[in-house]
Amino acid sequence: MLLDLFTHLTTSCSPYVRRLGYLDETISMRRRSRRYRTAWQPHLDNTRRFVLAVADRIQNRDKVVVLGSGLLLDVPLAELSAMFREVVLMDIVCLPEVHRQIKGYGNVSFVEHDVTAVAERLYTNRLQGIAELPKAVPAPSEFYKDAGLVISLNILSQLWVVPRTFASTQRPALPHDLVEDWCRQIVESHYASLASMSCDVCLVADQEFIKRDKGGSIISRASTLYDLRLPAPDASWTWNIVPAGNDGRSSSKELIVGAWHMRPMK
Repeated sequence: MLLDLFTHLTTSCSPYVRRLGYLDETISMRRRSRRYRTAWQPHLDNTRRFVLAVADRIQNRDKVVVLGSGLLLDVPLAELSAMFREVVLMDIVCLPEVHRQIKGYGNVSFVEHDVTAVAERLYTNRLQGIAELPKAVPAPSEFYKDAGLVISLNILSQLWVVPRTFASTQRPALPHDLVEDWCRQIVESHYASLASMSCDVCLVADQEFIKRDKGGSIISRASTLYDLRLPAPDASWTWNIVPAGNDGRSSSKELIVGAWHMRPMK
C-alpha cells in the first residue's frame, strides 16, 4: 500500500486523468498483475507472440504505434525497438517505472493519449455543470503518420470502464440506457478507427467474460464489447484473469481473447 501511495503522489499526469480515476486504475492493475502473475503469464505470452508474428510481416518498418502500452507487460518492447526505426507508445497513464524502462531505448517515446477522446471533455463538462456525455471521436490522422503498424493492445473492452464509473456519479443520475449506449459508441468508435487506417493493424482484445463456480461450472457469461460484431479472430485463447481460490474467492473469472491482423483497404 505504501508503494501504491508513493506512485499515486509521484506520477506525472494530466489533472483529468487523476480525477477520473485512470491513475488509480493503473496502480490497481499493477497490483493485480503481481498477485495473479502465474495465471496471467500465458495470456501475456500469447499476446506478445501474436504481436511479433504480425510485426514480422510488415514491410514498412519506419514506425510502429502501440495503443494501450500500459505497464508494458504485454508489449515486446525490445523486439519492436529492434524491428522498427521508431516506436511510439500511447496510453492515458505512464507510471514512473515504465518511463524508466522506455528511457533505455533510444528510439522509443511515450505520448499521453486518450484514444476515446472523451475523458477530458467528460471532466470539463462536469466542472461546468454540463450533463452531456461527449461522443468518442477518432484520433487525428497525424498521430499515425508514416506508421507501418498500429497495435491496439488489450484495451478495446476497457475504454468504457473508467468513463462509465465517472458518469455514474452524475447527479441527477443519468438514464441507464443512455449511459450504456454511450459506452457502446466508445467501443464501436475505436474499432471503426482501427478498421479505417491506411496501415496494418494488430488488434488484441477480450470479447467475452465467463464466471465459473468452484466446481468449474459456468455461472454467467456476457460480451465485454457490448456485442460488437467482429470477424473470426486469427488467434484466440483464454485469459484466467481472476483465478479461483485467490483472496478467499470460490469463483473464477475468465476472458475469451481474440487477436486479429487487420490489413488496410486497397
